[in-house]
Amino acid sequence: MKRFLALLLVVVTCLLPSSVSAVTYDSTLVLDNKDTTTWARISDGCLGTLSYNASGPTFSFSFTATGLEATTAYSLIYFANPYPGNNPGALLGTGTSAADGSLSIIASPNLNKSLPTPPDANMLIDHSLPPDNYAHAHGAKIWLVPSSCYSGPSVTVWSPSRFLFETDMMTYLDTDLGGGTGVPLTTTVTEPAATIGLSVSPPSITFGSVAIGSCSANNPITLTNTGNVPIKVTAVTSSGFYTDCLKINDVTANGWLSTTIPVGDNLIVQAKVCPTMAYSGTITSTTGVNFLASFAP
Repeated sequence: MKRFLALLLVVVTCLLPSSVSAVTYDSTLVLDNKDTTTWARISDGCLGTLSYNASGPTFSFSFTATGLEATTAYSLIYFANPYPGNNPGALLGTGTSAADGSLSIIASPNLNKSLPTPPDANMLIDHSLPPDNYAHAHGAKIWLVPSSCYSGPSVTVWSPSRFLFETDMMTYLDTDLGGGTGVPLTTTVTEPAATIGLSVSPPSITFGSVAIGSCSANNPITLTNTGNVPIKVTAVTSSGFYTDCLKINDVTANGWLSTTIPVGDNLIVQAKVCPTMAYSGTITSTTGVNFLASFAP
């Protein structure tokens, strides 16, 4: 049997014209079913693999899939956010699955655009939001959908249990757009200017008279990040005052571990004084909190 297979391969190879060579691809993308609540991949045997060249005058690719609906027409599409994906979107290729649910599409369409193409919302990422599932900031989504759910370049029927979704973002550079109008493989993301905002409540604390060698009660201070960037805070006191007398969260000011307040969040700290010397006056912190203290024997 092994000899017969070897002979068959040799015969088929010999029948091919000498000028024909196999197409090679430099990039791969996996498409899979997803849970549309968590967007986690579903391991059910329904899976697709897109092999393609990341640059060129045409989008040259080979797509294979298994586990699909039998004898069903499918469309491989560039889905450009937002829904229905026509922002601008594109049809990459079509094919009909076999009786066993397998599918093969080989094509080289002239898209006349790079992927992604503006104004596709997937090209940028808002850094004020939690991270997405991908490791980079921009890219194109490639989906496989039943042709009955698609009318180029729009998804017309939302039936996600029948779709194969991207498991990563991809890029393709169309090299024959002319005049240097192709979208580069990297996109410069312009982020909004950083605005630092911190509100403090209460704005002042009166400790009253505290005997040397003892400590006042804890006094809560709420620091709220009202800006658009995280704020790193540390406990500091004004110069000329013994920092070991003012304590934040029961740790001396000099030794308090710095922390970061995310945008829109707050940090509650407990301040108290434990005087080691006589003092009377106002301590102003870098946050604008006034600590009014009178330390007596």
